[in-house]
Amino acid sequence: MRMRVVVAVCAACFFGLTLAEAAEPRIVSADGSITETVYALGAAGSLAGVDTTSNYPPEVRSLPRVGYLRALPFEGVLALRPDVLLTTVEAAPDKTLERLKRSGVEVIQLPVARSPEDTMARIREIGRVLGKDAQAEAMVADMQQRVERIGAVAGNSPVRVLFLMAAGNHGVMIAGRDTAADALLQALGASNAMDEVSGYKPANREALLASWPDAIVIAESRPGQFDIAEWPQLAALDAWKKGRHYVGDSMLLLGFGPRLPQAMEEVAGVLAKVGRVARNGH
Repeated sequence: MRMRVVVAVCAACFFGLTLAEAAEPRIVSADGSITETVYALGAAGSLAGVDTTSNYPPEVRSLPRVGYLRALPFEGVLALRPDVLLTTVEAAPDKTLERLKRSGVEVIQLPVARSPEDTMARIREIGRVLGKDAQAEAMVADMQQRVERIGAVAGNSPVRVLFLMAAGNHGVMIAGRDTAADALLQALGASNAMDEVSGYKPANREALLASWPDAIVIAESRPGQFDIAEWPQLAALDAWKKGRHYVGDSMLLLGFGPRLPQAMEEVAGVLAKVGRVARNGH
């Protein structure tokens, strides 16, 4: 008989058994960054399915989908016969999670990562749960070295960055404070040019003109989704005209997963272009 795993999880600490103690557990991962981490740790063979935020690496697209992590369907998850639902505290609805628990599925909810330290702690925990402690420690050690190098390059330069999200049907959104985008800028020692905005808000063309950023970063939910020709006000900004901009994948930039050092390196490259030039030409 397959052993069920009991793991108690909270935002600050984790206790319990590892999945290595179960007989080839079937895992449904409902979070793109967690899915990336499972793959990076060499445990993809345990995945029975993933949610719609899981799009990297490309191999993940061949797995069954169970819907969006904030709207998980009970029947859809249970149909994959998982031993474990591995997700975050953002997973919903609560009634689905409770029904899955009552059906014998172990629901493990990890904290949302919003810093390099959070990311490394979550990688260690996923490694512990999967019985991949050594692999997790090696990944964290490499990540720590890369993050420290980026910090040494970026320093605490007060570069003002306009961070936008090209979010499909939601259009282009401004990333304000209390967002993953803002957390990425903080990790790099940069400042958010729209920190008076809370969360993600529809981009206002006049506000973009008034922001006068030193650099611009745009996260696309799909490649090629952002078209600068549709945003002449943005193209008129000095930061765009002088090439101090970066357009990249939203999961890379905002996921705070195993590729976080790459995301930080990409954005740090844009910050480096600002250099010692007086901000905004003043």
